[in-house]
Amino acid sequence: MPNTLYVTLDQTTNPWSVDVNQNNNANDVAQNALAQTLTWQLTGNAASGTFNSLTDPVNPGFGWTSTPAPRAGIFHTPTLSGNTLTISDLNNSSSTTGTWTYKLCINVGGNLYHTINTSITAKSTNPTIKNT
Repeated sequence: MPNTLYVTLDQTTNPWSVDVNQNNNANDVAQNALAQTLTWQLTGNAASGTFNSLTDPVNPGFGWTSTPAPRAGIFHTPTLSGNTLTISDLNNSSSTTGTWTYKLCINVGGNLYHTINTSITAKSTNPTIKNT
């Protein structure tokens, strides 16, 4: 089953922020002997945008915000292609389970937007990957 997370701009926040739709537990990755791919797809009001450079030292397109970050070997380096970002997740044992919070940064119309990393709101502004 593909793990696709749809990314839009939340225009109810000030400034606008990135919203990750985690409906149907698209962020949950069950154990599997093979690596699985997670894909973030810019859609709706963010479809014309791009993910920011992964090597940007201040505003990378993807970065871990949880402490500790996932241990080496679970996730591979993210890749960008157009308005999608993908990452490989090797959840193949009890030692690869956990929940990790991440941050996304996208560029739409020359403006940078980020996910909000807070638990105050009810929206999916605190996006996670959960290896179960």
